[in-house]
Amino acid sequence: RLIMKKYKLLLSSLFITFLITACASSSDDDDLAESPANDLPPVNYLALGASDAFGIGAEPITRGYVYRIKDGFEDRGRRVSLLNLGIPTADIPAIKKTAQKALKRDVVYDLVTIWTGANDLIGGGNVNEFEEDLEGILSRLRSKSNAFIVIMNLPDLTQIKKFREDPDKHVTVERVTAFNQAITRQANKYKVPIVDFFKAAPGDMLVSKKDGFHPNNDGHQKIADLYLQIILPQFGL
Repeated sequence: RLIMKKYKLLLSSLFITFLITACASSSDDDDLAESPANDLPPVNYLALGASDAFGIGAEPITRGYVYRIKDGFEDRGRRVSLLNLGIPTADIPAIKKTAQKALKRDVVYDLVTIWTGANDLIGGGNVNEFEEDLEGILSRLRSKSNAFIVIMNLPDLTQIKKFREDPDKHVTVERVTAFNQAITRQANKYKVPIVDFFKAAPGDMLVSKKDGFHPNNDGHQKIADLYLQIILPQFGL
């Protein structure tokens, strides 16, 4: 298991490097509606997460929730420069490493979204270790940037089709609750608003039929809407 963990971290590190050097994108001014918001500098948006942030489950991937958050700004005439560092299969150590690398770039981030915990929970990860790494991420973001940070908690994974049909000993209500409590403690400590996805249960209509786990297009839109309810007022939109 330790060898596999090291192998995953190596792959994640290579993937991080590729994303940071190749996947930063900025909006096309010609696509934006005329608006006073166009006179403002672009919002530098850093997205941290795993496969959901990457866009898995959406068709195409660029309809994933991170891109729809970007669209939410641009629909209101505000330009966005996006660095999406969602990494499929990433657990919290990989996301921590991602954040460290992103903060070394010569960029002043205005917005950071985080969604993490599912892969750690499903993989049997220790909740205390998860919380320690999450604190490391939030602490570094707070000390190295003035970005508006928003984090989302976990839904009740036991109610998602994949785990209803094939229960997993690591996926229990008790563990979901413990991980969400860890997220809440650290979010409160660093004054980070929480998108309560546990309360806004995804339901089968929002889950991909292909794997019974990742959000489908409607699910990604739901997630984006929940984030945007918190984010847009912060930017006067």
